[in-house]
Amino acid sequence: MPNQNNINSLDIIREKISNASAIYFTDFVGLSVEETNALRTRFHEVDVEYRVLKNTLVSIAVKEKGYDGLDDVLKGPTALAFGNEDPTAPARVIKEFLKKEGKAKEKPAVKGVVFEGQVLDASFYVKLANLPSKEELLAMLLGGLQSPMQKTLSVLQAPMRELAGVLLSLKETKN
Repeated sequence: MPNQNNINSLDIIREKISNASAIYFTDFVGLSVEETNALRTRFHEVDVEYRVLKNTLVSIAVKEKGYDGLDDVLKGPTALAFGNEDPTAPARVIKEFLKKEGKAKEKPAVKGVVFEGQVLDASFYVKLANLPSKEELLAMLLGGLQSPMQKTLSVLQAPMRELAGVLLSLKETKN
């Protein structure tokens, strides 16, 4: 018979899974308290929630949502990073954390990913971590759209510049 605390926790987990655009399942064993707090702070800065939840409750919630293939991922201690706004933000934070900690840091290790409704292998984490952020993608798009307009404007202004140059040189030769 499930107790009320587990029922409430399951409702919270269902809500978090429904609201998340990406969920990263990580193995955090081996991180010190200071490292875990630093990682949580970095996640919080980019609007990512990092929680340790009961595997059995998470398993029930993901199966209800229709995500299959997470049984192996939910073995052993697991922490979940919920990416709400930017689904690639947790991957970039983990990658940056591993790089900054140095000494070939291996934790947190990504065990699996649910990205935009699809269950992905842990190897996809690296690909997601290398994607540019939403702001960078928008800047690239804007630059791509702006370049043809600038070239068109330059071509349209060229005859006026040439005419002005001819008139200026004509004026200098008359003087």
